[in-house]
Amino acid sequence: MDSSLDVLIYAHDGRGLGHVSRSVGIGLALRRIFPDLSVLLITGCASTAELIGEGSLDWIKLPSYKTSVVCGKSTGVKGNSNIDDKLLGELRARNIRDIVAAYNPRVFLADHTPQGKHKELLPALDVSPATRCVLGIRAVVGEVDKVWSELAQGVFKENYSDILWYGDTSVCGAEEFARLEDHYGVRPYEAGYVSRLAELREFQGSDREVEKLAGVVSIPWSGEGTAVLLDKLAQTLSGIGTKHGNWHIYMDLREPGVMAAISCFSKLENVSFMQVGPQFLRDLGNSRSAVIYGGYNSLTDVMVCGVPSVVLLRGMKDNEQEKHGAVLAGKSSVIRGVFSDHDVSVAQLRASICACLESSAEVVSVNLNGAAHAARYLAALTGVCDVDCES
Repeated sequence: MDSSLDVLIYAHDGRGLGHVSRSVGIGLALRRIFPDLSVLLITGCASTAELIGEGSLDWIKLPSYKTSVVCGKSTGVKGNSNIDDKLLGELRARNIRDIVAAYNPRVFLADHTPQGKHKELLPALDVSPATRCVLGIRAVVGEVDKVWSELAQGVFKENYSDILWYGDTSVCGAEEFARLEDHYGVRPYEAGYVSRLAELREFQGSDREVEKLAGVVSIPWSGEGTAVLLDKLAQTLSGIGTKHGNWHIYMDLREPGVMAAISCFSKLENVSFMQVGPQFLRDLGNSRSAVIYGGYNSLTDVMVCGVPSVVLLRGMKDNEQEKHGAVLAGKSSVIRGVFSDHDVSVAQLRASICACLESSAEVVSVNLNGAAHAARYLAALTGVCDVDCES
């Protein structure tokens, strides 16, 4: 095959950063372990450069999807290009098709669904018949129709040959693994949890010693109820006081209405608001505790750092966060409390955060080498013979 590219990675976007973060982690691992391989990431996520940080990974920016979440249901709306969601899917499909046609990748890795969020991958799958197509699936899928549909099953069987499962059966059990094998007719490769943070640490020098933070709070995207949650957090941190140190709360400060919502912290001198970005990972590693949402990316981050954490759930219809949070709470001692962001009380937050602050960093036995394992698997598909199987 007249190929100009070894590995092309696609991650859809729209709400959280989990899909893109996993894809970036794998891309970074490919570039680190196999520096001679050509690797390219395509996505619409506007935060991709921040996610790559100091790593060496090139990427192409597509127009962004955007979603609105009401009562746990995600609905596509006009993104920053102000193009209708459905039309944007059609336009992105042409973009992706043209990229695949131009680069003829040896291996194409798609995260989450074989057809893409709005079927935008379908035209590209016919362009380069010699390309080996691989599907990457998170540890707990949840009830996502686009993953478990007959369409996804048919697209996979016609165009894909491999599945990378970003989980650990010793933690999650074999049920999800077996369900994927039954649905798609291919036995997945168990890569382990993919941690972008673990990869970025490979590029970072040792940080100078700084005073430990009491904790970090991560609210990467705002939704209904965020203002109420922030008010509860303000009451909670006010009750805890300043003896443990400072708090950094990470949000997308560019979102409409955020500055008004954070006004309830104006009297808390030990609380600072920070723009979501690479500094969060450094702060997390230097914190006594964390309050995070239960997305794959955030859960993996706190496990890598061993930081005792309180996990909040958004109550999405797919129930992925609920299932995953429950599994990890029973297996990883860094998860000290799991609560619905709508229903959690100030008393529950305060008790759980205090329990985190009184705990020490934990060593986690979960397989967190998924990025390196996935990179080796993909490199082998390009024809690279890798004798070092250790990550």
